[in-house]
Amino acid sequence: MLTVLRWWRSLSLSKLDRYILSLLLPGFGFGVAIFTTLALAVGSIFDLVRQIADAQLPLSILLQLIWYELPTVLVLVLPMAVLLAVVGAMSRLSEEGEWIALRSVGVCLPRLLVPVLGFALLVSSATLVLNETWVPIAKFQSEQLMQQLLQQERTLGTGTDIFYPEYDRDQRVRRLYYGHRFDGNRIQGLTILDFSQPQLTQVISAESAEWNVRESTWRLSHGVAYLISSRGVSRDLLQFEEQEIRLPRPAQSQQLRPTEVSELSIIQTRRALRRLDPSKDAELVRALEVHLAQSYAQPFLAVVFALLGVGFGLSPSQRRGRQGFGISVAVVFGQYVLAFFLGALGAIGTLPPLVAAWLPHAIGGGVAVGLMWRVNRS
Repeated sequence: MLTVLRWWRSLSLSKLDRYILSLLLPGFGFGVAIFTTLALAVGSIFDLVRQIADAQLPLSILLQLIWYELPTVLVLVLPMAVLLAVVGAMSRLSEEGEWIALRSVGVCLPRLLVPVLGFALLVSSATLVLNETWVPIAKFQSEQLMQQLLQQERTLGTGTDIFYPEYDRDQRVRRLYYGHRFDGNRIQGLTILDFSQPQLTQVISAESAEWNVRESTWRLSHGVAYLISSRGVSRDLLQFEEQEIRLPRPAQSQQLRPTEVSELSIIQTRRALRRLDPSKDAELVRALEVHLAQSYAQPFLAVVFALLGVGFGLSPSQRRGRQGFGISVAVVFGQYVLAFFLGALGAIGTLPPLVAAWLPHAIGGGVAVGLMWRVNRS
């Protein structure tokens, strides 16, 4: 704690910046708490409780599943909390006459925006990092836990004596996989026959293979790899203790559908786009391109909400502070509905992916500029 206080004091912030941030932080914390509670209650908890009750599982399992849902919820909640915090802080400045006092000593609106935008950019960076690190891991762990506890395996990628063929785009067998046992994360006794090279068959045999969530690769342990020519001659024998290879994951062996792309991170989306042929998978490629553009745009929603919060909070109204929460809910609802509608237009090809992703931000930013222009003239 003392280290944090020393770091805070060492920052070269003016008294105005420190004061504005001191107004923002309590509202931001309250916003994170209230919006997270609402999002979990409406979107996840009821369904999880029903499933846990049907399976007669302990409360600790429910809490673990809620913990896995938390990162996804926070990605949506953090920009909303910024909006609530900025509306509350600016409303206080306006209602208590502090904004008039600041203007009287030469503090203009652009100067007031500096700490607000700096805070919003910090939240945007945190949102991006969270979405690319914690969210994919939490989603994977949640899915695995649900599959194990509720026994809802949806593919043939688990069990014993697994045999799985991988096909190329011409529906010819490219690889054959055999595993003695697969528990959803680790394969025991893995053998791979790779027919992707002409006139050669590569054989990989490993004692075990474990799925690496971060890199989307298999980590093979205690194995051997060699080539067999069409004449049956074996060569290039390679023994290894550990080896990472990029192979499909049996539990996710079904082809990705356009409705599933929203679960991918930026890295996973870019990797999927490199593997697809736009001429053969046009719909899926469009959905991935829109999702990729939205993944880059979504963290900057905090900046748009911060600008809107300044415009609404400083607008001339004696009731603005009491309306702060209602304003925040209305703006959030409108912005997300607009983003969903334009994203759907991008997915069907009506709008380019970049336009579909960034146009809601542009519209929100335009409204914010109009509100702040009116505040500056008043």
